[in-house]
Amino acid sequence: MSQSSTSLKSRPVFALLALVPIALLATALVLQYAHGQKPCPLCILQRDGFLLYALIAIAALIHNPPRRAAAVYAGAMALSALAGLGVAAYHVWVLYHPTFGCGRDVMEEFVNRLFTAKLLPAFFYASGDCSARLQPILGLTAPEWSLAWYVLLLSAAVYFLFMWLPASRVQATT
Repeated sequence: MSQSSTSLKSRPVFALLALVPIALLATALVLQYAHGQKPCPLCILQRDGFLLYALIAIAALIHNPPRRAAAVYAGAMALSALAGLGVAAYHVWVLYHPTFGCGRDVMEEFVNRLFTAKLLPAFFYASGDCSARLQPILGLTAPEWSLAWYVLLLSAAVYFLFMWLPASRVQATT
């Protein structure tokens, strides 16, 4: 294959990768305000992860970077998704072990002092219980959906990271 046939334009990819977490954040707003599901500290940290992922993708979309720089953006997005995945996995664990909770007093205070909570308190202020079992959506709880989406976002970021990394040229000996 020639290099032009394997190259992938970064701008449409970053646009799509920005839209997914933005749609997920919009869904969180609907759940919060239309369905009365108060976000807990772990929910807010997951929202922060989705926001960071989207902001990195938007920065890359605006920058329209060459391949190597696009790989750096994808790597940063992968790290953001990995952090969010860790929080979501812990949140799912808390749901199945409710006696442990999420350290609501200490963690809630920490989360509510973050920059995002001060900037947009209607969206990033924690007031719910991490171990509360809310109504499932298509059989999964919101933290389980978040975990699934983080796996997909991490997979996409890692895929494009390796897609945009400069390929090492190995010459076959014949």
